[in-house]
Amino acid sequence: MEPKSNPRSHPSQFAAVIAGNIDGRTDNVRYRQRQFHRLQSSILRHLTELKEAISQDSGHSVEEVQTEVCLALKETRSHYSSLSLEKSVKVEYRVARGQDNLDRKKGAGIVYIIPTTHTIFYSVIAAVSAALAAGNCTIVELPKTTSRVTALLRTMLTEALDSDTFAISDSRPDEDFLQTTLVLDQQLPERLVASTTLKSPSALRTVAVVDRTANLQEAAVDLLRARFAFDGGSPYAPDVVLVNQFCMQPFVELVMKHVAKHLASDNSGAHPFPKRPRQSSVLDQIHSVEGAKVIVSGTGWGVALLQNR
Repeated sequence: MEPKSNPRSHPSQFAAVIAGNIDGRTDNVRYRQRQFHRLQSSILRHLTELKEAISQDSGHSVEEVQTEVCLALKETRSHYSSLSLEKSVKVEYRVARGQDNLDRKKGAGIVYIIPTTHTIFYSVIAAVSAALAAGNCTIVELPKTTSRVTALLRTMLTEALDSDTFAISDSRPDEDFLQTTLVLDQQLPERLVASTTLKSPSALRTVAVVDRTANLQEAAVDLLRARFAFDGGSPYAPDVVLVNQFCMQPFVELVMKHVAKHLASDNSGAHPFPKRPRQSSVLDQIHSVEGAKVIVSGTGWGVALLQNR
């Protein structure tokens, strides 16, 4: 994506990234591969400190912290594996051989990332890895806060990635600059004025469906795990489960059975960090809804049955 306005009007801290985008620095596959090597090395070098920071900031269990870190590393590996030096060389010399290059791919230019606060380490690494693999320069919005993970990300990313193609923004730049970028908005708190915006509306309700062909045992276990993992704060945790009426009763019985097991195991290995207060949920209003029945509930959670909705 080519700049649409005078680069001199853009924030001075982004001057190097703008120049790197104009030069096409990230078009070279070998360059991107080296950036991935440096990124992974930086993560592994700060691994212990990183896990402690995630645990302290979020209050997640040891297993949940390990899951977030492993998935982030898996993202870097997956995107790195998509790069092929041999293929890129063949594509580069197509014109010299008199061949058409009809499937040529080029990055958007500069990707401006606004990460979500939930599992922020994974959210940032996944987005940066995807942008880097596609041949883009990247700017990540990471305001200076008391978060240890944010501080570590600022350190790790700046020491690992080339300052000519990567930068960190302390605050939201003006609309003129955003118009020259591809904005990846994982928060969606407000409408952004940008030429192109990829949105991930994490505030929307997540719905799961259990039909009559489902394996009810696996469905109950997986849905409970998804709902209670990460202290129930995941934006992708199911808020509502739609169940086929022919399998409603056995499904509810399985949920009752496994929710007790899950909470018992969770309490036995509880971590010392306090849980963050939840926002208003469907369960808070369920008692006043006609045709609703709370089957079982506890502090901050519950299983309710709604009919004729």
